[in-house]
Amino acid sequence: MSVPSEDYFVQLLESTWGCSEDSDSKLFKDQIMRVIGLMRNRLIDISNSSQEEYVLRKIFNDFDTNKSGNLTLDELAALAAKLGVSVERKYLQGIMRAVD
Repeated sequence: MSVPSEDYFVQLLESTWGCSEDSDSKLFKDQIMRVIGLMRNRLIDISNSSQEEYVLRKIFNDFDTNKSGNLTLDELAALAAKLGVSVERKYLQGIMRAVD
């Protein structure tokens, strides 16, 4: 039997046995850092490499739809989708912890 990818294998185990991946595992943390790096690169592209606060603030405010000054899990998911970054919801919590 061959497994197409590590993500597929994790999903298979989670759905079959009803368990979830350990959020403290190195694999989980590596996946979060990969997604954060990808999102960061896409944000740099959107801002045309600008690090001006008003440009970055505008991008943030566009995704802070409830105007709370913070991104919710759903707003972060919308940001990732807009950036074209595919991320499973279970990783969004880890991303929030890592960047908060």
